[in-house]
Amino acid sequence: MVILASPADAKDPVRAPQLERLVACKAMADPAARLACYDREVASIDQAEQRNELVIVEKEQVRKARRTLFGLSLPRIDLLAGADNDDTIDQIDGKIASARQGPGGWRVTLEDGSIWQQVDDKPMFRDPKPGDTVIVSRGALGSYFLRVNKVPAIKVRRII
Repeated sequence: MVILASPADAKDPVRAPQLERLVACKAMADPAARLACYDREVASIDQAEQRNELVIVEKEQVRKARRTLFGLSLPRIDLLAGADNDDTIDQIDGKIASARQGPGGWRVTLEDGSIWQQVDDKPMFRDPKPGDTVIVSRGALGSYFLRVNKVPAIKVRRII
């Protein structure tokens, strides 16, 4: 579970002040004071979450968000970095929902809604069809490669 505090402009993921105060309660020696501290801070966290000042996210939600954003050119967002810095996605796999060839090459839509446009002029040895298995992998210098049914990959960019 990841707990993130607003504002979103924080440079490094840090514990929210509400969580820091809650954790500090465990250091209290007097059981009654510790319980009162826990009650007060849990109420504070609950209120902050209801006002959208504090967001509590499970690790699996972060993984899904990273997968959904794979291939998009976005500014660096450190909100997802605190969950697990070693959980970088280098490829996604899925199924083709639709594919069409136009003047700029193939445009492939995956079942997850992402759309990938061919940016090189390599031919596909077999036309991609709905239901075909696809792997999109990260290449060097921000490039991406789309491989359909294990045939040689084409260079693509994500447009949606």
